[in-house]
Amino acid sequence: MILTRRKKVTATIAMCLGIFLVMLDTTIMNIALPAIQQGLKISTSQLSWTLNVYTIIFASFTIPLSRLGDIFGRNRLYLLGLLFFGLGSVVAGIATNFTLLIAGRLISSIGAAILLPLANTIGISTWKVDQRFKVVAVLGLTQGGAAAIGPTLGGLVTDSLNWHWIFLINIPIVILAMILSLTSLSMEKQTYKNIKIDWLGSITSMLSLFFLTLGIIKGRVWQWADVKTITCFTVSIALLILFVLTEKHTASPMVNLKLFQVRPFVSSAIVGLLAQFFYIGVIVMMPTFFTRIQGKTELQAALILLPMSIAVFCFGGLGSLLINKLGPRMIVFSGLIFLTLSYYLLSNLNPDKIFNMSLATFVCGIGFGIISGPVNVLAASELEGGLLTASQSVITVFRQIGSVLGVAIFMSMLNSNLQNLKIRTPQHLAISYLNIYKFWIPFLIVSLLLSFSFVKKSQYLKNK
Repeated sequence: MILTRRKKVTATIAMCLGIFLVMLDTTIMNIALPAIQQGLKISTSQLSWTLNVYTIIFASFTIPLSRLGDIFGRNRLYLLGLLFFGLGSVVAGIATNFTLLIAGRLISSIGAAILLPLANTIGISTWKVDQRFKVVAVLGLTQGGAAAIGPTLGGLVTDSLNWHWIFLINIPIVILAMILSLTSLSMEKQTYKNIKIDWLGSITSMLSLFFLTLGIIKGRVWQWADVKTITCFTVSIALLILFVLTEKHTASPMVNLKLFQVRPFVSSAIVGLLAQFFYIGVIVMMPTFFTRIQGKTELQAALILLPMSIAVFCFGGLGSLLINKLGPRMIVFSGLIFLTLSYYLLSNLNPDKIFNMSLATFVCGIGFGIISGPVNVLAASELEGGLLTASQSVITVFRQIGSVLGVAIFMSMLNSNLQNLKIRTPQHLAISYLNIYKFWIPFLIVSLLLSFSFVKKSQYLKNK
């Protein structure tokens, strides 16, 4: 079916709305976490699951669910993704207890796992090759912009209305995206490919992440040497081994293990995971710190973090442009330096001064942006064909794993610090938060060595 230019533009807007929904949902909730915890009367451990259930499902099913588009038709599956996301938003938005909120987040995550890859694929394939660079730029700008405005919008919505509306505001966007999709895209079955989907790999990876997360979150409560904690980690490792064996022998693996024979990809995957981990440690912890410890409103907390969001957005694009100017090694080294500096500032500056906290988180945004922008390009620098396509999906999965580990570990450390606190003055509570960042500084310094696994500028330009 040949689309008119008007329908192409309409379809692209529909895809942008899908990307906007998914990326907004990854950041808008963080600022509302304290309000959700207070409103539902749940523990810190339970609170972490409201984030992790979404991320684990998203990471595990993005690749297999996107492949369903080649079987049942991308356009029809995209509509189904919007339906799931909208339904999940309604359930989470009306939730009056923890179980209902988790159910809503789970349903939304299935929709997100469909929407993000298909929105990019449909949006790009709608246009001719010579026009696609503009579409890629628009889709990328939408992705970065939605993630950047999430915290501020979340603070505004939570402060003006209540936390339920951070989910309910998705509904009109979902409806608009569905209308635009129905009016611009053919709902006929586009392809009839006989594609096998690696469901076993997806399920084993999901369960491995689940048991790893459960062990991390509950380990400090159960005690690390307790049989329940050891069982969680043992099961996680066993499932990881089963996952690797599955990927090695299946005809259509979720993760092509040949990627891990390519050094630039492995280095990029590790750095992408770490950058996501340390960034999540800030955007999950700081909203709670500002609202619960310093008594600020959600909107005030969001405004303090606004410079960080702007930095991520700006430096994400700038980092990609500077690869040829500075080279991969210097880009990664610079990003890790800024992340290290941000953790030093967070643990040493006076937290009662707004400028200090904005500065520290702004520096974090610079570091994360510098790395997150180029990492996809660096991962694919020596790849072609099917491996090139697979690399982008797998890098996304690694980033999601970084998010899962970040939420689980930082929340677990905070819970432990607060439980061990004997004197609960605002000053001592602040120290419980900020000492977590001090703990990670040595690890960040060591991580600088990872930059040397990337090539210098001269070698990178020679290989292009």
